[in-house]
Amino acid sequence: MKEALSYLKQSLEDRILTKSEKKALKAVIGEKGFNKHELNRLRSEIFTEARKHYNEFKHLQVIDWLEEANKLILPQATRSFYCHSYFSPGQECLNCILTQISYAVNKIDICVFTISDNDIRDKLEYALNKGVRVRIITDDEKTNDLGSDIEYLQRKGADVKIDNSSHHMHHKFAIFDNETLLTGSYNWTRSAAQYNQENILETNDPKAIISYQKEFDKLWKTMSTY
Repeated sequence: MKEALSYLKQSLEDRILTKSEKKALKAVIGEKGFNKHELNRLRSEIFTEARKHYNEFKHLQVIDWLEEANKLILPQATRSFYCHSYFSPGQECLNCILTQISYAVNKIDICVFTISDNDIRDKLEYALNKGVRVRIITDDEKTNDLGSDIEYLQRKGADVKIDNSSHHMHHKFAIFDNETLLTGSYNWTRSAAQYNQENILETNDPKAIISYQKEFDKLWKTMSTY
């Protein structure tokens, strides 16, 4: 996706998408074999880049109008529901998490037992630095573990809430931009990737997303600020 976006950025320099640039971009998209979800992400990045080149409010309004019109029209023809599964030990689950964090544009809601994988920590810090709102619900006892990244992420700007209970907040799910859900047994730890038998299910099914978002919002209202 970075390579395809690079071609698009270059074409913005002279405001023209030339025939050669179109050909190169088409080749990259074909070679990478992007699925429909990834193509929608790329489309979103295109509008983000376009906004950077126009400072006048009237121009930004036109771009916003164009993006919203695209959202109304294109999903009818291109949106499809998917469900992917990933397993550990190995990098599949971790890579899935890191990819979705990288894709996030507006908001990430995370509800997990613990976070102690520094690769995930660093990617979440990257998301925070580019303006993504990150909310984390986690188990109060696990925040005191050696290697816990919760306090670090809070200092970097994440909003954190804990269960403050003798029982465990044992969920492991995350919602990205209200568009993608990750759920499963996978703990966001180094051990989960290296040693444990774990799993993640990734889906854009709106019914599942709405259900998990309701649970997140309910927990967010009732739990304590870290």
